[in-house]
Amino acid sequence: MRGEGDLGFPKKLAYPKLHVEKETLVGRLKWGEDLVALATMGYKHHDLTDQGQKTDEILKMMGKTQVNYKWILDLKGEAKIEQLVAYNLQDIHVKGAWMGPARLHLVPHVQAPFADLPVKKIEKAMHVLVDCTLPYGSVLHDYKL
Repeated sequence: MRGEGDLGFPKKLAYPKLHVEKETLVGRLKWGEDLVALATMGYKHHDLTDQGQKTDEILKMMGKTQVNYKWILDLKGEAKIEQLVAYNLQDIHVKGAWMGPARLHLVPHVQAPFADLPVKKIEKAMHVLVDCTLPYGSVLHDYKL
């Protein structure tokens, strides 16, 4: 497996944190010291594995192709690599799955313009705990070519 961030996960330029505060699962994404996104969800609100949702359905969902935007800067701070990368998780073992109410707050920031995307409604929020393998991805589109 490649180092973290190689497939477009936001761990090189931003700082994600996921933790539990009382009955709430809290996700924070910071750019330096600045908060750019805050997500909250009821922690272990409805257990999907106990409520009749089959583990096979969760495996099917987790196994679907996922897409990330990969953006790597050169020493001058300019985009050296800019790609859409697809990957499919492998060897997925579900340890737990929960659904619950959720909220998302996006904070305007010049370096992380997530707040430009309007969030009109949260349709569904799930927290899934799995062991899995993140394989190499494939490039769907290279913006630098």
